[in-house]
Amino acid sequence: MTCPFFFDRNKGVKDVAAIILAAGKGTRMKSNQAKVLHEIGGAPMICYVVEAALAVVDDVVVVIGHQAEQVRKALKAYSSLRFALQEEQLGTGHAAMTAICEIPAGVEDAVILCGDTPLIKPETVRALIDEHRAEMANLTLAITRLEEPFGYGRICFDGHGRVMRIIEESDASESEKQIATVNTGTYCVKLDFLNESLRDLTNDNAQGEFYLTDVVAGAYQNGVPAAVIEIHDSLEVLGINTIDELAKAERYLRQFVGQ
Repeated sequence: MTCPFFFDRNKGVKDVAAIILAAGKGTRMKSNQAKVLHEIGGAPMICYVVEAALAVVDDVVVVIGHQAEQVRKALKAYSSLRFALQEEQLGTGHAAMTAICEIPAGVEDAVILCGDTPLIKPETVRALIDEHRAEMANLTLAITRLEEPFGYGRICFDGHGRVMRIIEESDASESEKQIATVNTGTYCVKLDFLNESLRDLTNDNAQGEFYLTDVVAGAYQNGVPAAVIEIHDSLEVLGINTIDELAKAERYLRQFVGQ
């Protein structure tokens, strides 16, 4: 089933690819079904992310792992997709490593999206790319502010407003947990920079995973801090982790498409 949708295929960014992270199980959904296969508006949530990406770029790589074949089947209508199999789910950094070899030659930058953010709009993807290139950045983060940031990585700035690092919830101190500016898991990054940075990742953290977010700290330490774009409609870029959030996304979607 494809999305009941609305995104125009308005191409124009030829040297940018999209990586969609969709390998995780999503245990907080309390379901045997992979999280990205849960439906809103009559279609698996990942279809909406794929549609948003394809509205902006030609080349899209989907990282699959848990229930990989079911995710492939759900996306069979999108014949141009490339798939990267993450056999072990060792974190978002590892997922990005898995995807890189599937990106075609000639691509300079990659937009990294999460398969559980079905409300993201093509305009936001394009704005992220435009900001990334306007700033001539190696890495650009999409951030947002939340009254209740529990569960999200917090953005830590230095005294000059530059991004120092992203600290995950499980690794954050009590004071860091009070930070309201959070990471949405949506990035634009130069592929050369990403390739080099991923080699330096370690899994020395509470989850024992290779965090993609650690690339941010590496960029700061090397004197090239990440640029940021703030997303004011936080619902658009937040992940769906529970059945209640799925229902909330369904209500938002109906309002967005005028149903």
